[in-house]
Amino acid sequence: MALRACLLTAADRLQRWQLWLAAVALVILMMITVLDVFLRYVFNHPIRYSYDTVESMLLVFAINAMPAAFFTRRNVVIDLIDGAIGPRGTAILIRAADVLSVFCLGLLMWAMVTPALQSYQYADVKMELRLPIYVLWIAALVSLAGALFCAFVAMVARPAVASHGRAE
Repeated sequence: MALRACLLTAADRLQRWQLWLAAVALVILMMITVLDVFLRYVFNHPIRYSYDTVESMLLVFAINAMPAAFFTRRNVVIDLIDGAIGPRGTAILIRAADVLSVFCLGLLMWAMVTPALQSYQYADVKMELRLPIYVLWIAALVSLAGALFCAFVAMVARPAVASHGRAE
């Protein structure tokens, strides 16, 4: 199997897995919120760890949803000039967006390393769950690495063509 096909297959599987993880985190986040509000107003007995759980699930949801957007090139696009510059110019813009995406994700990941290490060194924990915050940083960094990989594969292995006004 060609390297390009292997990369595309691996990135597709990774982004699907991370999208499922994001979906599970979103369902947990919504259910905890609904149950907390219900129990608070009906029985005056809220879920004790709801704030930290929702905050943690939001992190898992947001970062694990990104690889699907980058791999399929479904991030927000303003295509005002695509019709004026033609297919070749559009392909150049798509490639430029791919390079910029990989650069920005790499920069974000690099910027996250220092606070993650500090969280580990200071032994920070979540207020209610007593969960070490560095565990969340590890989850965020691993998930962001998946997003970076998917964006990189989209940049090097996917064709830069636009069809019907959308990049494929």
